[in-house]
Parts: sequence; C-alpha cells; structure tokens
Amino acid sequence: MRALTVIRIASIAIAACAGSIAASAQLAEGGARAMALGRAGTALEHEVWGEFNPASWASLERNTADVFASQAFGISELRVVALALAAPTRYATFSANARTYGFSDYRETRIGLGAARGLPLSGSRDIHVGLSAHMHSITIDGFGSTTSISASVGAQVDVLPTLRAGIHARNVSRIGRSEDSDLASPLSTAPAIAAGLAYRATDRATVLLDAEKDLDFPVSVRAGVEVRVIDILALRGGFATGLSSTDGAPTRLSGGIGVRSGMIRADVAAEYHETLGLTPAVSVGVEF
Repeated sequence: MRALTVIRIASIAIAACAGSIAASAQLAEGGARAMALGRAGTALEHEVWGEFNPASWASLERNTADVFASQAFGISELRVVALALAAPTRYATFSANARTYGFSDYRETRIGLGAARGLPLSGSRDIHVGLSAHMHSITIDGFGSTTSISASVGAQVDVLPTLRAGIHARNVSRIGRSEDSDLASPLSTAPAIAAGLAYRATDRATVLLDAEKDLDFPVSVRAGVEVRVIDILALRGGFATGLSSTDGAPTRLSGGIGVRSGMIRADVAAEYHETLGLTPAVSVGVEF
C-alpha cells in the first residue's frame, strides 16, 4: 500500500510538472498543424482549433471537424485527446471544442465555445476578430475536483496583400487572479499575450513568426514554415525558444506533414524538447 501511494504521488507530480511547462508553452494541443509549425499560430488562417488565436475561425469557409491526440514526451500519463468543431454562418463562425488530459489519478478536462467574424475596415479589407470561453475542471483522486472559467480574445488582419498580422490575449479573465484562484485553475491556463506575422512568400509557402509573453515566464519566440509541395501534401517545420539563452527557456524543435484528399485531411507532427524529449501528435479531420 505504501508503495502504491508513492507511485500515485509521483504520477501526480509528473502531471503537475508538465502543467508548469505548459504555462509558458501549453500542452501539445491545438492541432498537429500548428504544433509542427513551432506553435507559431497567432497569424495562421483556416484553423479549426483556434488555440493560438480564436480569430482564425473567421477564415474557415466550410464546416470543419478535427480530432487530435498527443502523448507528451512519450509518457502515457501526459496523453491529450481533443475534438474541435467549427461552422461558418452568415453571422459568424461558431466553434466548440473539448479536451481531456492526464490519467486516473490526475485529470484535466476542458470544454470551450467560441465565435469569430470579419468586420469591414475598408471596401477591400476586413479585420477578423474572435472570442472564446472555456470551462476547466481538475480532478485529483483522493483530493476532489475544482472548476474555473477563462476567456480569450484575438484579431487578425492583412496589413499587406502578402502579410497577415495577428494578436491574441489568452485567458484575459485571469489577469487579476488571486493566489486562491490559482490553486483552483489548471497551470496551463496562465494569462499570456502573443503577437505574430504570417508572410505568404509564394502561393505555396508561408513563413510565420510569433512572440508570446506569459505573465509568469520570459518572452518566447516561435517560428515556422509551411510549404505545400503538391496540392495534397504540405511539409512543415518550426521552433520555439526564449529571447535569450540566459532566461532558462528551453528550445523546442518541431516538424511534420499534412495530407489532404477531398474532404479528408490528416496532419502528423513531432516536437522535440531539449530537456524532456519527443512529443508525437496526430490530427484527423473532415471538411463538409
């Protein structure tokens, strides 16, 4: 019995440590496409997940559903499974998503709703704005459960025909949080603000660059490149790091591929953390 108790405590500690890492870079979530791009998704268009900017829903042209799974650093206790849905309408694009993370002794569950739409800036240009709200639940075996709410906002706009800019304020509802509210919220929901650019170098190549400041961590820089080799195949690569080698922020390298055939799409990604190792991920979706 004593040995089992030690194992349970160690497992919970692993999950909590992963959550601490997630506070600056989040868990492996938000779709395999964005993960392969170094999570540089603040100005990325056509994203059903909206994890790195809820405004990205506004650029979707068709109903989209996506299923995502990852296993951080190859540890089964750090497995993430998620589902995202988005439906464009004449009024806005509405989205719903759900995610579960952890194992029997430590479980985080999140359910979210959101909406995004384009607002005219001029006769030929719109700004896309988005809002998302999430309910987070933590359950620790033997200690009970707790629930918290968070909200995020974002915007994207084409500043030039080939250059798109984005800004994302993640979990702004927790900016004035207290120590007591911190204890009742997942570590991965710390407030942060990110700004990014997406440069469409050609019709088949996009370069992305983000900077994110978590309230509890140094600035992180994220970058990625997506090249559509042929119509059905895209190659992706990216990295994420702190602004300097002295701020303690580890470098993360990532890569992956995306395949599209008719209504079906599949994305595979892997991210390498220089301290903790490899995280694989896969997304499978349909547009209809």
